Amino acid sequence: MQLHRLFWVPQGMGAAAGVYVRYPAEELYAVLTIESHRHRAIVVGENLGTVPPEVYEAMDHHEVLGMYVVQYELNPGSQGLRPPPVRCVASLNTHDMPTFEGFLQHKDVDDLQSLGFFTPEQAHQEKERRGSIRHAMEEELPPEQRGRGAATDLELLHRRLDHLATSPARMVQVNLEDLWQETEPQNVPGTHDERFNWRRKARFSFEEFSTRADVVEPLKRVDELRKQRG
Repeated sequence: MQLHRLFWVPQGMGAAAGVYVRYPAEELYAVLTIESHRHRAIVVGENLGTVPPEVYEAMDHHEVLGMYVVQYELNPGSQGLRPPPVRCVASLNTHDMPTFEGFLQHKDVDDLQSLGFFTPEQAHQEKERRGSIRHAMEEELPPEQRGRGAATDLELLHRRLDHLATSPARMVQVNLEDLWQETEPQNVPGTHDERFNWRRKARFSFEEFSTRADVVEPLKRVDELRKQRG
């Protein structure tokens, strides 16, 4: 979206004094297009959140891939997830979101409340929303796989990965930490000194996780399903 406009706040003033400054979008897209051809690179635009219609139109026109993120798509009471579109990179989450297991356990909600980003009432509402989402996902599982704690969470993870892998999405990203049910995030947006963002080591070394069945087997399945899609 910053190819189109950015919200500028004058130095020393509050956000209420800010304005949107428009950018020469077509010229910037032209440069981006030339460089993508020059370097044989696919361009992906982060179109998450509230996106103006003209941004979607420009992305389609210039064949910039969008993003499909499961955590953005999950809503209480929805009749299943919409399939990812063809022109997108599909994933469960991003670097600015909780891990899949952290999302299910709403650990990020407690963290955001402790940081003052959520009031107790807002935290309670979000936990209720997550509970409804979890219930809807568990309803997709066979009865014998429900209500089994971490084992059920793993089934939910694999079900969501299958959903992405069998989709028409141009690319599918898998967060390795999701595969071993990591709960700690790599980044908490809006924090700096409060959290050690981008400095937490992975729970396992490459040598360890590259031979773990809970990592290797789901990746093999994703690979097989993607090849079946062609």
